Amino acid sequence: MKKKIGIILIIIFTIAIFIRAQLKFNPQVRLLASVINFSESTLKSSEYLAYNIDLKDLFTNYANSDIRYSGTASIKRIEGFPYSINGSIKGKRSLSQKKFSCNANLDVLVLEIGELDLYAKEDTVYLVAPILGGLSYGFDTGDNLFLETPNLNNDINREWFHNNKRNIYEFIQNITIEKTENTFVDEDETVAEEFKITIPEGQGGFIWELLGMNAPDHDIICSVFLDKYNHTRKLVFDLSYKTEGAYISIYGNNLSTLEMYAPLPDNEEVRATIKRDGDTIYTNSFSDSLSYYASNGDVYTLNCGMLLNYVEEGIKMEVSKIVVAKNKQTLAEGYVKGKISTDKNMGDVFENVDLSDVTIIDWDTIKNDTASFVDDVMSQARTNVDLFNLLD
Repeated sequence: MKKKIGIILIIIFTIAIFIRAQLKFNPQVRLLASVINFSESTLKSSEYLAYNIDLKDLFTNYANSDIRYSGTASIKRIEGFPYSINGSIKGKRSLSQKKFSCNANLDVLVLEIGELDLYAKEDTVYLVAPILGGLSYGFDTGDNLFLETPNLNNDINREWFHNNKRNIYEFIQNITIEKTENTFVDEDETVAEEFKITIPEGQGGFIWELLGMNAPDHDIICSVFLDKYNHTRKLVFDLSYKTEGAYISIYGNNLSTLEMYAPLPDNEEVRATIKRDGDTIYTNSFSDSLSYYASNGDVYTLNCGMLLNYVEEGIKMEVSKIVVAKNKQTLAEGYVKGKISTDKNMGDVFENVDLSDVTIIDWDTIKNDTASFVDDVMSQARTNVDLFNLLD
């Protein structure tokens, strides 16, 4: 009897060692373990970027739909102008029309000073300023300003992972997984190892179905960084097939931070991050950052905090502690509060606005001589608005 018990213990011990070795050294097993960990642990964490957010609803009914918004805004500080500017804002955005509008009625102190409007169509932004005596400019960005997000056919939740267990297992067997020497050190100093993944063309049909996308006609390259417990600390999706060097990554102990990076023409680049505040569980709280690196060496940044909540009529949003800076020197501060709702019967976003006579300014001129451009705008403002003359 003792001999049988000993044999059983040896078998159990051997199986345990084998499983441990597989979880430590077999890339396919480690990746499968990380998927299980994500569906059973990360999705439940209040630190997870999309915790308590229905991504299918967010993308389908807001990001890819016609929407209207309204609210209030305040600019507490503008360089060279020591007075707060407050106002009401309202506007529309249509992905199908590739148009955006924002109409603001502004006040300084207790005096109403007029209207300032912002429009966008395809790749061009228009500033129309009745407040400045009809001053208007257009900026051709050269980029599509109305990108479509995935039309998810299901929320990314625990149920979806359970329903696709077989698909996930077979998928992992048919992709290339290569362990590299690269590591990622998380903010809690945990070290994670990189596994470079190549998804061959034609694989992962259930994933593209989830995303509501056609399967790509090329291989997909991405990387996953796993700690010693096979907990995912970072995901990187290589977008070089669209723009060389561009990527999207999600990182953090429970994937709390989204980072987007893209190189631009003329040796410029832009980087944006969205980080969830996991300590605030009664609302969806984020810290956002946007950095633009110009070819002349200037760095423009926008930092803010954001609260986002679903209400009966749509989404209630508050963007606070907005700070716009150039080379770490603050140019303006402010906040925005408002609501966003879906509009299923939206007419022309521009309504009766005619932008055909707006002067289009070369973006290089603006970015290389921002100070002079702002001075021109302020000079025109002082000429056309009595309030500015009064404050002088």
